[in-house]
Amino acid sequence: MDNNSDVRDTFEGKIKLSEEFTENLQKSIQDIIKREEYISHSIDVRKLSTGGNNFLGELYEIDVKGKTKDGEKETNIFLKRIIHNDDFKVYSIPEVYKKEAFVYKELGKIFNELQENANIPNDDRFKMVKSYDETSGEVIILENLARKGFKIMPRMDVMTIEFAKLSIEQLAKFHALSFVLQKMKKEYFDTRIKSIKQSFVYDDYWNEFVKNMYEVSTSKLDEVTKARIKRFFDTSLDKYPKYMNGLSSNIKCLCHGDFKMNNVLMKEKDGRVIEVIAIDYQQIYFGCPVIDLIYFIYAASDRDFRKQHLSYLKDRYYETLTSFLNYFSIGISTVYPREEFEECFRNSLDYALMYTLYMLPMFFLCDDVPDLSKDELLEMNISVDKRFYDRMQGIINDFIELGVI
Repeated sequence: MDNNSDVRDTFEGKIKLSEEFTENLQKSIQDIIKREEYISHSIDVRKLSTGGNNFLGELYEIDVKGKTKDGEKETNIFLKRIIHNDDFKVYSIPEVYKKEAFVYKELGKIFNELQENANIPNDDRFKMVKSYDETSGEVIILENLARKGFKIMPRMDVMTIEFAKLSIEQLAKFHALSFVLQKMKKEYFDTRIKSIKQSFVYDDYWNEFVKNMYEVSTSKLDEVTKARIKRFFDTSLDKYPKYMNGLSSNIKCLCHGDFKMNNVLMKEKDGRVIEVIAIDYQQIYFGCPVIDLIYFIYAASDRDFRKQHLSYLKDRYYETLTSFLNYFSIGISTVYPREEFEECFRNSLDYALMYTLYMLPMFFLCDDVPDLSKDELLEMNISVDKRFYDRMQGIINDFIELGVI
């Protein structure tokens, strides 16, 4: 950086920008500082441990403090830099970074414009983290909302009902804005949204990977239950890609694709969640919105939570979708009739068992998290927290009751 830069001790020792960041990335940070009109400044850079929340990015916090013509100022930046791994076979890492850059640099601005034009009150809008123009397919550069009190709920916790309600409302608004684009900016929707495909590659390598995850998920079950789930698992290998490619429903919109608890920032007051903001748009795709909803609920709940709140949260999603579309004078029956929503939710519920068998172990990895920039997925030693097995048993009990297995 410049002579005013001050790089302090960090999580993994002293980071020197000239060694950690490429020349282009250094220039991007410098351009941000210049745009903020600092006369003099210091920079504090910290590399963050992902704690199992992010496998394919290096995370940094950058705090810029100094003087402007108007006085003292501080700029707080969060940075996610791509990890390159050409041998990562389940999806293209550059592709998913390009998707996220598209959301922050282009789509977010359109969403803001739509909400401004509809005069939606600030408190009722779909919210996004501020992105800097320097965001690209190599690096995502955002305002660091941790400095404003936002944090991520621990990934192995069962979510609170306040968190679930606010998160599902934001998800419904995200989906609603996709329906609005389809109605109000059809050419843009057809060329820029409808064409977004699911990133995962469903081939023999994928099948081997999810088989390994399935072995972990079922390792502590009794033999009778294992046999029942094995029959389900074998048929799921063909059905799961259909869910993820939007073939399970005639109703489609832009889906988040990874709407789980640790991809939602939250702010608390007096021990209660009062605000949430979704992050991490790397897995967006054009598909069935119900899949996002089911994914979120089952990734962050236990059996008791679902018994108490599943019906309420499903209703809350649909009510929010309805009321948000009303801002744009779009009747819910013209885009997603209630009967069709209910039928789709009912018919797609077995997706929850599929993806939890496939993916839930990754949410419960112990502290020794694999480095997916180097490690071979099929050779990973999966060690999960003991809480995983109770959570998985509860999901299996759900689907035994439903008659799915």
